[in-house]
Amino acid sequence: MTKFPFKAAMAQANEMYGLELDEDTFETYGMSAWYKIGNKDYRMRITKAVPQADPAGGWYVCMPGAAGGGECGCSGGSNSEDGSDITIEAITLDFEDAQETSSIMNFPGVYTHPIEQWIEYDKRMPNELYIPGKYVKFKVLGDRIYFTEPYPSVNILYKSLYVDEEGLPFINQKEMEAIAVYCAYAEDMKKARLTKDQGTFQMAQLEFQRW
Repeated sequence: MTKFPFKAAMAQANEMYGLELDEDTFETYGMSAWYKIGNKDYRMRITKAVPQADPAGGWYVCMPGAAGGGECGCSGGSNSEDGSDITIEAITLDFEDAQETSSIMNFPGVYTHPIEQWIEYDKRMPNELYIPGKYVKFKVLGDRIYFTEPYPSVNILYKSLYVDEEGLPFINQKEMEAIAVYCAYAEDMKKARLTKDQGTFQMAQLEFQRW
């Protein structure tokens, strides 16, 4: 399905209803309509990060795409996100989960880790979103992800909104038309409220029904 930049709905509103909205007003109307539609388009991504020590305790990395992500050691995987509407799906380390079978004998448990590493190396055609390594526990606080141990690096699998270069969501044709109708409704309803004009109010009601 073809996707359009969010502000394409602004041109659609002008073409269909003759609306001449400034960008701030359009974004207010448009985002309100988009949230009401509820058809959020997410993309899955992978990034690698190096945890840093927090003077208050623990170790952390910034949420992918959040401000300061580079300072927190995040690399790759972002797409102009601002850190909002991001869900962390999983975090792993750069080594496999292996446990020795005995605490007093090296054999055969000493071979557990090399075997796990070889199994991982020998996997054929893994999915592009597959992340190897041992899963770790984490806690999200604000725009940071916290750990209880100083891991050398972590792999982060997350999903985020599919956004354009301005950080606004991409939309399809139906969404673009719906947002244009909603902008006309919102603008006419505001005018009707200010002018107490019955005709404008009825037009706004018809536009809302169409939306």
